[in-house]
Amino acid sequence: MGARAQVHIKDTGVYLYTHWGAGSIEEDAKNAIARGVRWDDPEYLTRIIFDQMKGTNTTSELGFGIGTSQHGDIEKLITVSCKEQTVRVLDIYEKQETSYKFKDTL
Repeated sequence: MGARAQVHIKDTGVYLYTHWGAGSIEEDAKNAIARGVRWDDPEYLTRIIFDQMKGTNTTSELGFGIGTSQHGDIEKLITVSCKEQTVRVLDIYEKQETSYKFKDTL
């Protein structure tokens, strides 16, 4: 079945997908942003977040993807805005939404 989630980089329209990582996706995004680097560079921050999501899983052909649209069957959607320096967390199953500023991850 999976535990599907995505991180949407609002500035570029890119969606990072995880098939099994819905339980850790928010923490992954927070940890990547908390590094305090490239907050104003959507392309680099996207790569930093994706690296955090993948962890040591760098060679598998399964589990992760990069796209330009939101999947219809995800549990969580994290929206990152470099321009606004914000993160929005939408838990689709629980129907809950939270948001915070990048600086709040430090």
